[in-house]
Amino acid sequence: MPSSRRAFLKTFLSGTGCFAAAAAFPFAPSEPARPNGDADVHFPQGVASGDPTPDSILLWTRVQRADAPTEHPVPLVVQVSRRHDFGTVLAERALTVTAASDHTARVFVHDLPSDSVLFYRFLAGDGAAASRRGRTRTAPSPDADRPVRFAYASCQAYEAGYYGVYRTLINEDKEAPPEEKLDFVLHLGDFIYEGLGYGDARSVPPFPSGGQHGEGTPHAKTANDYRHLYRTYLSDPHLQAARARWPFLHVWDDHEFTNDAWQSAATYDSGADSAQSRKVAANRAWFEYIPARLSDHEGDEGGTSHAQDFRPAEVTDAPLDASDRTGLVDEPNNRAAVESMSIYRNFQWGRHLELVLTDGRSYRTPHPVPPEINQKLSGSDRYLTPLKAVEVFDAGRTYDDGHPPETIEIGDQTIPNVRRESAPGSMLGDRQKEWWKNTVARSTATWTVWGHGVPLMPMRIDLGAVDPDAQTVVMTTDTWDGYLTERRELLSFVQDADTRLVSLSGDNHNSFAGLLHPTFESAGETPIGAEFSVCGISSPSLFRAFVQAMSDDSPLRPLIAFDGRPVDLDVEQVEALNLTFLDGAKASATAARTGNLDQAKEAGGGPNDHLSYVDSNAYGIGRVTVDARGVDVELITTPPLVTPQRERELEVTRRAHFTLRPASGSGTVALEGPEIEGEPPFPFWSK
Repeated sequence: MPSSRRAFLKTFLSGTGCFAAAAAFPFAPSEPARPNGDADVHFPQGVASGDPTPDSILLWTRVQRADAPTEHPVPLVVQVSRRHDFGTVLAERALTVTAASDHTARVFVHDLPSDSVLFYRFLAGDGAAASRRGRTRTAPSPDADRPVRFAYASCQAYEAGYYGVYRTLINEDKEAPPEEKLDFVLHLGDFIYEGLGYGDARSVPPFPSGGQHGEGTPHAKTANDYRHLYRTYLSDPHLQAARARWPFLHVWDDHEFTNDAWQSAATYDSGADSAQSRKVAANRAWFEYIPARLSDHEGDEGGTSHAQDFRPAEVTDAPLDASDRTGLVDEPNNRAAVESMSIYRNFQWGRHLELVLTDGRSYRTPHPVPPEINQKLSGSDRYLTPLKAVEVFDAGRTYDDGHPPETIEIGDQTIPNVRRESAPGSMLGDRQKEWWKNTVARSTATWTVWGHGVPLMPMRIDLGAVDPDAQTVVMTTDTWDGYLTERRELLSFVQDADTRLVSLSGDNHNSFAGLLHPTFESAGETPIGAEFSVCGISSPSLFRAFVQAMSDDSPLRPLIAFDGRPVDLDVEQVEALNLTFLDGAKASATAARTGNLDQAKEAGGGPNDHLSYVDSNAYGIGRVTVDARGVDVELITTPPLVTPQRERELEVTRRAHFTLRPASGSGTVALEGPEIEGEPPFPFWSK
């Protein structure tokens, strides 16, 4: 065994609830490890696998006994087989799970055959009860010349709806020929939501701690609260079935900890609420319930990995200075909470896919415009922020070649430049950013795919086109549009490295696609890649949120939605937000006045020329194929599923297909699409 593998196993086995097993030549399983049924032992959250490599996989389950106190340990056996019936077994390992990990088990199985479909199950220690059978697969070797197929998902608020799109994906995958089946599922975060009140389709039982936050809605505070959320979310049969069918690769976004988080700060009130104890609790529960291989993650050959298993940390909730944008706030409790776990890592799947996964929360500096100032400008903490304010505040002391203004004029308001002495903002932090650059530069894969929580492309609204007293606004500064300096730095690095980049993101509850440019600031820039941002599985769509927030008599209402019947469009509600993003505010205003889409587009010309597609009232999932020729992406939109269903797949409203190819001459890539199958969204239809 290589010394690196010995070191990994030593570290892995020291983790809470972690075990390792080595594959061997096939053998017949021992007699005690045959299930005969025992209703007192069950596996209520199913099984899962994650982070496959060519010769290893991480397996997961949670066990529960009805006939013993919850603090009692439970003996298990895990088996891995090439055969569906487990007639022969590649690996078998006895283990014991305890209350310390909420009776979850993480089992690392190594020395497996590459690029292989495998089956696994967990048995109670005496063989009396068995988990459901899991199906997984190992990755192809780095030199394998074959397509890689995977799905990607984001944002699954349990209260807002059911996860039927997973069932659609499963049924389609079962019908696909072997060479077209999915290899894995990439989950981009918001796997759980830390608070209550995100919908009314179904309910989350009260938190063990009570979870009350002042006068606000309850949210998770303790490790048991976060565990309670994972147990509840994983009761969904469609999610259980998906985790049992494919290995998952995970990153988190904000709601695994707290809404719009940065470092160990929550943002419910001041934008910098002390939440170090919650950060540690959230990290612990994520580690227990998400099958991610972290400590001594091997990455690619020659690379450095900073991924690290959860380590308990004793912390006190201490105030954080939200004006400090110099990097990781050097407060001992903040540093201990953030460093209790690290999840950014990379995977190479054959010759054509380098998958780079980052953490956009734990190391980011505070949002560029302080919430109290943003409230004065837009009436919101982080939404609809004037672009000018973002540009000045984010750049800090580097603005205008080191000559930042003391104040900023926004309409009739004079705003003090409180970031005048600050460093530029960062979403990745220094160490993660250096690792990201090294990984991107070192990759030999045909395509580098960046999986991360929040969108990279700008999503702006040119309010000045319809209101002379208004300006172009950034939809939200919680995305990369709030961290302009670092985005320019990273995309310029990609351009210099001559890398073809594909960004896969989520968080914003709408699906959109377009080309990536180094700065997004000047016409004629060479595209360096593309982004495909996916809507939520169940979380309320961006369009729905805007409609609910905007009064019917607001002069800006036509930029979001309008009644099509007065202008001879045969729909009660036109989803104008799509057109506003694609062609500008004036285009939507013209469409609302005339109903003439051609005239509307001619009048438009907004700030988002890089966009090719927007579906703002979407629920669903994405599917990707990567090979030597290019990257094919399918954005799948479904209706919101607010009533339970079992085996029947969820109806698909539309599929938007895109193809990204290497370009010759003027650019590094060329984007084809969308080709829309099914009912197209406005403005991709006309009267």
